[in-house]
Amino acid sequence: MAKLRIPFSGLSIDIGVKRTAANPRKTVGVGGTAVYGGYIQTKEKNSDLVGQKRYTTYSNILANTSIAAAGTRFFLNLVAKAKWTFEPADDSPDALEKAEMMDEIVNDMTTSWRRVVRRAAMYRFYGFSLQEWTAKLRDDGVIGYLDIEPRPQNTIIKWDVDETGTVHGVVQQSPQDYREIYLPRKKLVYLVDDSLDDSPEGLGLFRHIVETAHQLKRFEQLEGFGFETDLRGIPVGRAPFAALEELVQDGTITTAQRLAIEAPIRDFVQNHTKTPELGLLLDSMVYESSDEAERPSNVRQFDMELLQGGTTSQEQVAKAIERKNREIARVLGVEHLMLGEGARGSAALSVDKSKNFALMVDGTLDEIVEQFETDVIDPIWELNGWDESTKPTPKVEAIQHRQITEITTALTDMATAGAVLDPEDPAINEVRGLLGLSEAIPVATAMDTAIPGGLPGDDGATPAEGASAGTTEETVETMTDEEDDDA
Repeated sequence: MAKLRIPFSGLSIDIGVKRTAANPRKTVGVGGTAVYGGYIQTKEKNSDLVGQKRYTTYSNILANTSIAAAGTRFFLNLVAKAKWTFEPADDSPDALEKAEMMDEIVNDMTTSWRRVVRRAAMYRFYGFSLQEWTAKLRDDGVIGYLDIEPRPQNTIIKWDVDETGTVHGVVQQSPQDYREIYLPRKKLVYLVDDSLDDSPEGLGLFRHIVETAHQLKRFEQLEGFGFETDLRGIPVGRAPFAALEELVQDGTITTAQRLAIEAPIRDFVQNHTKTPELGLLLDSMVYESSDEAERPSNVRQFDMELLQGGTTSQEQVAKAIERKNREIARVLGVEHLMLGEGARGSAALSVDKSKNFALMVDGTLDEIVEQFETDVIDPIWELNGWDESTKPTPKVEAIQHRQITEITTALTDMATAGAVLDPEDPAINEVRGLLGLSEAIPVATAMDTAIPGGLPGDDGATPAEGASAGTTEETVETMTDEEDDDA
């Protein structure tokens, strides 16, 4: 048993820990997530985030929160835009052939490769993503993929996990007939964000914005209430209705005449939408005092004005809405989408944030590449019985945030320093591609097109050109023989 020594006392106490020797080839510890009967135990206190209900909560945020939708789609579009290649294991013909074959296989599925990659990247937001592959026998005798289809997070109800946390399979509940379907791990493309939690369900970015999205919804609701209940600008009409009614009772005017007098004010109040034809003409007579002097007052008998009011909290609510939107954008890494709304921000700041976002996309792509190498390429080699030494390595281009002017300026500086571009340099077509232009025609091809018959001595000459060239050679040889005879 381990003992704890008390400094300067010479005493030690038993701490109840038994020390054992460690076997380097044996796993000793266990995972930190408890799983009972396939159900993952969670300490989540928010009832909206317990069980499968949390995926409904995430989907509602994605559908109804504009900044979350914009950021997620922007991220996924960049992930799907990256170009994939398969690098051969070596320069042998077999390795080169296998790399080309793998490229054909992933581009010969019912679902396009870009959509497969886009769906896989959702693990960053939901915490994990699952897709099931189905094999097929191709016309050339090679076993490839028929399709790689998604298995939604909200349909996964149980996890087959050992004590170390390794996933061996999942149980999916069919939304059609509620039957349980076991999906073995070897048949799945499985990605998980387990940076903050070792749960097989991971912890995605949507979990971090749930509370903020709820607050944002409430602030937007209060803003709507404020607009609806704000009485400022409401038209108020005044008229001597009681006096007019007395005139009707006295028989001085008829009811129809009274209604005609009141009509302008009533129509204006009921139909006060501002239009070019809207106007109001009122009687300017004022009230007079009822004393002997009968002095006039400043209050008109017929009047129209708009209600006035003091400062409201609408401005503060608007700032709160902007702050919550920015918080969500910051979590998703798309804060640069909100730059330019006001006087704040600059082009340099936007470029910097865009580069940071591109780094996040590249990091996600690197994780997808690593997992696809195991879950997509390895099954093909196992099914076909191919040599492991010929297995290619998947590569994906980096998401580069560079302006064309930066590239051309750098090339100009290089040329000024003496590194002038060769007309055949591939950098020329790279820049033309960024500009949306077609590739430049090689110099040799352009000269062959411009000069009929091609260049002298060109191996690609037509039969007629070859005959002409042969005649010229014979003439030279004949002249040489005659010169020899004369000598």
